[in-house]
Amino acid sequence: MNITITTLENTTDFFFPITFIFWSFVVAYVIHIIEESLIGETFVTMVRKSFWPDYQWKHFFGFNTLLMLLIIVSNIIYEIFGGNLVVLPLIFVFLLVTNGIWHFLATIITKKYSPGLVTSLIYWILFYFIVKYSMLKHEISSINIVIAAIVGSFLTVAMIGSLLIFRRKFFNQGKR
Repeated sequence: MNITITTLENTTDFFFPITFIFWSFVVAYVIHIIEESLIGETFVTMVRKSFWPDYQWKHFFGFNTLLMLLIIVSNIIYEIFGGNLVVLPLIFVFLLVTNGIWHFLATIITKKYSPGLVTSLIYWILFYFIVKYSMLKHEISSINIVIAAIVGSFLTVAMIGSLLIFRRKFFNQGKR
């Protein structure tokens, strides 16, 4: 018996809808937020020290609440309409996967644990399932993958870039 994680509904394999993987990313993101809030030097503390001295917990939770809602809405839209709208949840898949790369690189560069790194492993495992059982079987069109990869990666770069802009603004003015 073959296991298929699929966007298709008619298959002779064991049917595991890709929406379960998309919803698993929501669960992983909840764990990620908890990890960034509680483990090691919290994300807020790290951002205050390295990028944005005025960064507050309200910024952290406000941003993460907005992002969580966008991920949930994209999953629901895909579940309702299907088809090429798979690009919506895939954008957030790529955002979270590339965010995990950021945590990995931050850990290497700073030689300190970057809160969020552990749950990044969950993102990468879930992404592996999508690639192996859906993308490589060409159940998701190449154009949807490319668009999602570009937009999701751009969003990660924009998030990191905004921190670098704040760093320049505050630290070049001599504020600490």
